[in-house]
Amino acid sequence: MMNYKTHYPRMPLINVHDLAQLLDRQGYYIDDEDGEVVLNYDPDESNVDDLLIILAAVGALEVKPKPDDHQLCFYLPHWKCYNNLEAYCQDFPNYPACKSYDL
Repeated sequence: MMNYKTHYPRMPLINVHDLAQLLDRQGYYIDDEDGEVVLNYDPDESNVDDLLIILAAVGALEVKPKPDDHQLCFYLPHWKCYNNLEAYCQDFPNYPACKSYDL
């Protein structure tokens, strides 16, 4: 008998900080404090669109309720905002910009 799973482990799609940069280029706002991804600053307007739903469905974004109003929101997983490239390279040493080569 086959064992079917409803949730599959997520393959590493893209580095969370590169995803944040691409979303920012597309006009999304990423909160530096908690990694929340929103489409509009205005809370009265919809902050849900097809791209955010797809990214959540494939595991690139987390969906969890906002503490103050209990609405579901989209968040970048394991979010940490970096102030400089050196701090980033400590966590991601294999990133091409972080590698140094001796000639």
